[in-house]
Amino acid sequence: MQKTVIHLIISALLLTVTACSSNKLGKNSPPTTVLPINEQLFTYVEKPLISQKKLFELTVPQQNIILSAVKKKQQQGFKRHQALYEVLQSQLTNFTYYGETYNAETAMRLNKGNCMSLAVLTTAYAKLLGLEFSYRKVSTLPVFEKKNNLIISSSHVQTIIYDADDTTETSNRYASKAGLVIDYFPSKDNHAGKYFGEQAFISMYYKNLAGDALVENDLALAFKLAKQAYTYNENSVEVINSLAIIHRRAGDVNSAEAIYQAGFKIDQKNLRLISNYIMLLKSQNRIAEAQEYQQQLNQLDDPNPFHWLEGV
Repeated sequence: MQKTVIHLIISALLLTVTACSSNKLGKNSPPTTVLPINEQLFTYVEKPLISQKKLFELTVPQQNIILSAVKKKQQQGFKRHQALYEVLQSQLTNFTYYGETYNAETAMRLNKGNCMSLAVLTTAYAKLLGLEFSYRKVSTLPVFEKKNNLIISSSHVQTIIYDADDTTETSNRYASKAGLVIDYFPSKDNHAGKYFGEQAFISMYYKNLAGDALVENDLALAFKLAKQAYTYNENSVEVINSLAIIHRRAGDVNSAEAIYQAGFKIDQKNLRLISNYIMLLKSQNRIAEAQEYQQQLNQLDDPNPFHWLEGV
């Protein structure tokens, strides 16, 4: 099983609800354009969203368990980041891989969760120990599943924890800094991609939850979560794509199209964005325009099997 980052594709609408993409580590660069979100389209959801602090927060007893385990490893001669790596390797032996996206406290308490939950848990441990960390996108064979008229694909992300004694300072310090990759499902066929930071990762977390809400057809909650994801990474085409799909499913085709166009200003070759936009054009019988985008799509590598299995 891979660390799950949900990508939703509605019918032929390729909705990338979570892609491990980012710009620089830390703060995002200014958004390319103002996103034309229609706030009035969705009913207010009173349930508060989990905060960034709560996402990675552990109880005191949980903290003590990890601190004690890491200390024992350090007494055996391991550095702090090495000790955490060893603890994770042993701790996750009995971890149940379950399809829910949890915060750190819940994942540790239940000793289960999906792959995003594991990444959250690793981050919580690194924060507790004062270790620097980052994430890295991994290119791997995607897994597709059709569910409730949505095509869900999973992708992969690695967590890297760094040696606290390494004081390397370069323009790309995370590519050169000594560290260990936390990868629960390593494969020789995986190809490492871009590094990204906590803000982009949190955006992915909310995007995952937005995907869950879409599967349940809870558009109001999906919108609230996707909008929260957007606040953490305003240049994420996948989040923008999600927001466009949510608007379209809620009946606002004009706003959906405007959001798609905003996404194209960031990435004109995003496969899911193009696919979803083609569906919007076809729904309005704008066949000539759809064919133009289809020609562009045909030049891209599309791993989605449902396109050739169903001819969509």
